Amino acid sequence: MTRRQIVCYWAPPIVWAGLILVGTSLPRAPGPDVVGFDKVSHLIAYGVLGVLLMHSLLRCQCQALPKAAAFTLGAGAVFAALDELHQSWIPGRHTDIRDFAADCVGLLLAIAATWMFVGRRTHTTNAGSVDHAQTVTNEEMTIMAEALHLDQDNFASEVLNVDQPALVDFWAPWCGPCQMMGPTIEKLAGDFAGKAVIAKVNVDDSPELASKYGIRSIPALLFFKGGEVVDQLVGVQSEDALKQKLDSLV
Repeated sequence: MTRRQIVCYWAPPIVWAGLILVGTSLPRAPGPDVVGFDKVSHLIAYGVLGVLLMHSLLRCQCQALPKAAAFTLGAGAVFAALDELHQSWIPGRHTDIRDFAADCVGLLLAIAATWMFVGRRTHTTNAGSVDHAQTVTNEEMTIMAEALHLDQDNFASEVLNVDQPALVDFWAPWCGPCQMMGPTIEKLAGDFAGKAVIAKVNVDDSPELASKYGIRSIPALLFFKGGEVVDQLVGVQSEDALKQKLDSLV
């Protein structure tokens, strides 16, 4: 993960959290209170924060959905509690447990919405892959290539000691973004059959390979040529982006 990627993924939730603090630090403007407006504003503000946190965790840290949801709820609730506490020091403001409850509801709604979106996207991608596979003729099935599944024993012979360039997907079964990348990797295996090696490494089964290549976030996509790593991408990538890099190496 490059410094630029880290900044791109984490800047939005950090900036938004700063805006929340600024908003709750300002004295209340004089005027009539609208019933429920304060609670709705809290719910929306923390809903947006929850969505940004989930996105950053899934794309940058590549956490599984349950872990990302737990971290988002925990970190968001702690931030909301500290936000409420500091309001007791601001003239014209005070701590309100109902505001804190609205913050937590906003986080929960954001987690649920993100979970449903990611789950539906993964299901649609997998379903599309299955539908496509069902329409393939028997002749096409005989020539369709699949991504190689590698481990410590065959990694060198299949990737390092071959003349062709290679794309290796470091993944794990529990990783939601990895599952999203699966159909794309399999598609590339067919498109580049005979031109490039397309392979996968389960980091749970081959931790020594993950450690050797400094894999800290998954999916991690490493490009090899001449036995050396020449490029690396982390997180969910488009098929076109991967094709472009492979074409440059073939």
